[in-house]
Amino acid sequence: MRNVKFSRRTMLRGLGYGTVFCSGLFDNVYAQTVPRITRVAMFGYANGSQYQSEPTGSDRNFVLKPHMAPLEAVRDDILVFKNLTLARDPGNAHRSASYSVFGLGVPTSIDQEFARFLNGTTPLASLEIAVGQTSGDGGVIPGLSQVDGKFIPSVKNPLAAYQRIADRISGGASGTPMNTPSAAEQALLRRQSVLDFIKEDVRSFRGRLGPEEGAKMDFYLDSLRTLERDLGEKPSSSSSCTKLDPPLLSKDTMMNDMPEHSRLYLDIMAMAFACNITRVATMMWGGGENNEAIKFGDIDISAWHSVSHGDPDGAAGQQIIRLQAYFAGEFRYFIEKLKGFSDGEFSLLDNTAAVLCTQNGSSQLGSNQNFAETDHPPQHAPFVVAGSCGGAWTTGRVIDAGGRNHNDLYVSIARAIGMDVTSVGRGAWCRGPLIA
Repeated sequence: MRNVKFSRRTMLRGLGYGTVFCSGLFDNVYAQTVPRITRVAMFGYANGSQYQSEPTGSDRNFVLKPHMAPLEAVRDDILVFKNLTLARDPGNAHRSASYSVFGLGVPTSIDQEFARFLNGTTPLASLEIAVGQTSGDGGVIPGLSQVDGKFIPSVKNPLAAYQRIADRISGGASGTPMNTPSAAEQALLRRQSVLDFIKEDVRSFRGRLGPEEGAKMDFYLDSLRTLERDLGEKPSSSSSCTKLDPPLLSKDTMMNDMPEHSRLYLDIMAMAFACNITRVATMMWGGGENNEAIKFGDIDISAWHSVSHGDPDGAAGQQIIRLQAYFAGEFRYFIEKLKGFSDGEFSLLDNTAAVLCTQNGSSQLGSNQNFAETDHPPQHAPFVVAGSCGGAWTTGRVIDAGGRNHNDLYVSIARAIGMDVTSVGRGAWCRGPLIA
């Protein structure tokens, strides 16, 4: 932000009714600094992938496979990784990966380390959402985020997730209780309308200033517009505030509820970022091991975990490809949602790192090449990162990780949000930042 000297007393003396509000806002806008506000969203789905998911080509000349085909529409906004290893400890593939997909080999997951680093910058340190029921030898877990070796209970239905954000938009316990989506929408509108009123009051005062002071006031008005943006844009007909259906929202989300529930969660996450309620969010699709039936659209999976261990070159593999493509489509929706929010000179996506991953690779190399029904090897785990996290890297590329571990991807994200680190998680799993 430019170094502009402006008489606070002169401004406030002419504001009249808006003085009380502007007194605090004046301090706030001048406290803002040049660095962009970065955010991190992490999505992890269960049961690994079909082994042929990696794109072909290199750098900007890459071709997405059917597993990730929905991301073609946003290819300029993403980094796609190949030859990346999701490191894990020995033992059951699902159980070990549940601890390491976000845990990176240590008791506290990387999203919670991000939240600790950013603590105090937002009302909510982090938002954790979980879809589906984990089961089997992979362990029953409430989410993929951990603190001191214990998995954190995550929000499991859209209404609870929405209220967790809406309460903070309205000022928490001192504000209006958020019992319905419409109440939350009105609270956001009221908070926005206060800024609108002050902005008009200041603009009126602007007309009484000379050229030099007027130029400085124009800068202040720009700062108010920035503050409006940081609090969140007014809900429109396409926002989560107007889409939520109360009868549906009281139900915990299982995998078959994804078509009705998933985008409600994604809208809530986007609103949380746009309103600066949190800068860290995670979403678990299915957990570590999930054996639910999934039947919607062109997906017809009788038992997800069992099918994930079926022939990856046969009918089982085709169903896994279709499910992966569905997750890619939901991720694209989130990308496009963030692109729709302005964030100063940039979009909200530009200032975010959104990660899509699964816990491990498919059952070896296929039915004709060392197919193993009992394991998901950690090599070639599919990872996609959307956004440049404040301009830290250039998107629209495929990156060959050369067999390096997923820890190194998160080293890059950690550095992008301001952490002075060369490793994250288990040090032995790190070689340094992966994204150049």
